[in-house]
Order: sequence, then structure tokens, then C-alpha cells
Amino acid sequence: MSPHRKTTIRQFRISNDVLLSILEYLDPPSLWRACKAFRRIYSLTMEYQSLRYKHELAVSGMKDGAVAYSKAPPISRLHLLLNYRKDWLELSWNHEHRLQISLPAQVGSSGGFVHQIHSHEPFSTLELSELPSCRKNRPPALTRHLKFTTSVIDRVVVDLAQVLVVTGRVFSQQGRIGIQLHFRDLWSFAKHPRARALTYEFSSPSSAGAAIVRMTFLVCGSKLAISLEFSDGRNKHLIMNWLNFDARWLDDQDIHFLDETYLLGASTRSGSAVVSLYNVSKITSISVMREFELPPTWSNTIMKFLPNSSPRSDISQPSDALFYAAPETRVLAISSTPTAISHSEFYPMNWLFLKESYFRFPSRKDGFRVSWGQWGQYSLIKEIDVHPSAIRGPCVVGTKVFYVENAVHSTRSHAHSSRSSRLRVIDFSPFAEPVEYPRGWTSVGPRASLIPVESRRSIPTSSVDGLPVKDIIATEDNIVLFLEPRQGHSSVNVLTFGTPFEGSSRIRH
Repeated sequence: MSPHRKTTIRQFRISNDVLLSILEYLDPPSLWRACKAFRRIYSLTMEYQSLRYKHELAVSGMKDGAVAYSKAPPISRLHLLLNYRKDWLELSWNHEHRLQISLPAQVGSSGGFVHQIHSHEPFSTLELSELPSCRKNRPPALTRHLKFTTSVIDRVVVDLAQVLVVTGRVFSQQGRIGIQLHFRDLWSFAKHPRARALTYEFSSPSSAGAAIVRMTFLVCGSKLAISLEFSDGRNKHLIMNWLNFDARWLDDQDIHFLDETYLLGASTRSGSAVVSLYNVSKITSISVMREFELPPTWSNTIMKFLPNSSPRSDISQPSDALFYAAPETRVLAISSTPTAISHSEFYPMNWLFLKESYFRFPSRKDGFRVSWGQWGQYSLIKEIDVHPSAIRGPCVVGTKVFYVENAVHSTRSHAHSSRSSRLRVIDFSPFAEPVEYPRGWTSVGPRASLIPVESRRSIPTSSVDGLPVKDIIATEDNIVLFLEPRQGHSSVNVLTFGTPFEGSSRIRH
């Protein structure tokens, strides 16, 4: 080759039409990264509604739903998503709906319903009130309300994706404590077609003199966990396959389903607080795959997994939602509360956050026991500088964490405060711009890749009737406040975010 010849590099500009056809194939995270790298792509994305909608999905940590574009075109989805995201970040709800429930009653929420159980020996009534949803175009006026009469029950859980209702009751017979479960279809209340039988009974493994003070349910596909808390402080969890009734007990303080195959358990082993990763694919042969050490100060605390109400997988997302929280962005949260809180000294709570996906790859080359110094690099810890008795929650929805700070105690004393209760949110939305961490974040792992954005709002007195909040539940569309009872009634206030779309819209991009 002649030394006088020069290599020539020619650059060709791709036309907008060709570039747009390429961008349409990108998923939301990939489109966001392309916009970050190339100003031209960002400009094009902001000009075209379908691409901007996809970009906003990435920023919000959401995915596009299964509803046909003929019913809701990109421009309609974009406007709804922009308002939806803004309302949540500002804690600005658009509708309040109040439920007045006569006591005594067992009240709670699961599967997109508020439930209330009333006992009328020898039977009970179960009432289910569906929560509104702007993403499903289901305003309060179109929500469904169900009422069933059944044998005596103490607890219920609803799984709307599987049209499943599980009810349970605790009974005493011939000196033993037993639990009876029913597996029913949500709409007919008959036996669920996939369950092996309508009922299942088992005996509690309690020791002499220890009564069951609390029973809770968790459903994850074919797996069901029945958690029992005893008066002596012990916890037992029956993990079962509700399709064939295979079952086995676990002794952890608390548990959390990652999916139908993997389950996490928090416990203290050999004086150390650990999170155990179980393989529960076959209930008859549950195995511990790995143990993750928690901070040493957690060994003498009460550890709880904070429930995340967003879909665990794309399969479990509702078919009538315009968009939904992306399962791969789910945040896992664990709380640590001191076992003994004296009146003379303040003991703060600690909340640990990390991406749930960290535990979804157990085949990576870690040892059986993973030290806190190793996996703590992927997590954040927030110290709560408010007395634990004033906190309600927290609960998690996708990448957002919600809790209420009741106006009961000051930071370091038990003095009564006249200010209103506060609703707080910690938002870990993906692709957030790096910021300085707010006060209270005592541990920030260099590989956590979680950026907290915190905001708060005083809850109007009219929204809570001046009463403290007893409990809080959050869904992708609502915050449900359960208020302290008064004069034989319990109030439940449903705060709904977003504006329902017009299904008949004929706007087309």
C-alpha cells in the first residue's frame, strides 16, 4: 500500500424515518439509555407521542399493559402516565372514598379489595369492596362489591390474578389448636377449580400454654404461606402448595416470596441475624441455598419483610391495566425494630432497601454464607428518627415506599404533638439523577444503584377525622388509611391517584 494514500472515513446521516423505525423496536430502558447518549434521539423521542410514552415508562419504572391501542392510543396513555406519575410524586390524590365499618370486625386489604369479616356465630359474613384504578379505567362508581355468607372465619386473602380467595379460622378441639382453610373462587365463592379440595385442616405446632395471637396469609402462584405468631413470641410458617396440599413448617421470624421457586426467611442463627434463601419449588424437599448475614446490631431485633404489592412477574400483571410497575425494578425492604423499647431511652428503627433482583440469581459464585460486608454493598439503610410507636407501615409498591408518621410522639420524648399526621414516600424510581442523600441514610452501598427521593405531605384533618392512622396499605392506584376506631365504628379512607382515561377516545397518533 502506498505511503501517500490516506484512509478515508465517511459518515452517513441516518434519516429520521429510518431512525424512528429503529427506536420503535427498543424497550423503555434501552430507549432511555439511547436518549441519554444521543441528543438527536432525545429530541426525536420528545416529538413523537409513542416514543415519549415509552421514555416515560422507563423513568417511572413501569411497563406497557396488554390493553389494545385501539382502545387507548399512545397519546392517551402518555397523558394518563404523566398525571399519574406527578400525582404520586407530589402525594396529590384526586379522589377520597370513605368506608364506615361497624365493629367488631376484622378489616384489611389484599388483591385490590378492602375486606371486612363480621362474625355471627355460627357463621360469618365476608364483604369485599374493590379499590378504584385509573389504569384500569375503573372509577369508584364502577368498582365491584361482593358479600358472602360462610362458616366462621378469622382471616382472608384475595389473589385477583388467580381469582382465588383463601379463608382461614383457628379452632380448639380436644386440647389441640387447629386451623381450617377454604380455597374458593372469587366470583362464585364455590371451590376453586384448581384446588385439590375445598378445605384443608392442620394442627398448630404450638407448645403448651402458647396461644395464636395473629395469623396472616401470603399467596404466590401455587404457593401459600400461613404465618402464625404465638403469645410466647415464636413464629411458625406453613409453606404449602395449595394445588396438591404438600406442606412443610419453617421457623423464621418472617418470610417473603420472591416467586414460586424462591423464598426468603429472616431469622437469628448462632447469634447472627441472617436472610436465608430457600428453594421451595418442591415443598417436600425445601432446601437452603444461601445465607446472607445482616448487620451485627440486628441480631436482637424484630425483623420483618415489608410487603410489595406490585406484580412479581409479567404473567401476574392485570390484563386490563394500561401500564403496570415493572417486576424487574421491584424494591425489597426489611425492617429492624428493637425488641425492648424503654421509656427512658430512644431506640431507632432501621429499614434496609435493595433491588429484589439481587436474590434472583442464586447460581452466581458466592459461598453458602455471604458476609454483610460483601452483599451490603448493594443495599441502603435508613435510620428512622421517630419513635416506632408513631410509625404506621411502611409498605412498598414497585419502587416506592410509603409510611405514615402519626402526630403522637416527638423524636426523643413521649410528649403529645398538635401537628397533623404526615404521609411520607421514598421513591427509588430507576434512572433518577444522582443527588445528595438526605439525612438519616446511615449505610449507602457503593453498588446499590438506588437513589432515594423523599417527599412528605401533611394529611388533612378532614381525611382522617382528626384520628390517628392505625394502619396503611398501598397499591399501584391507592393509599388505604385504616383509622383508629371511634364510637363502635372503624373508618377506612381510600385515597385514589390518577384520572381514569376515556375509553372511547378517538385520538390517534
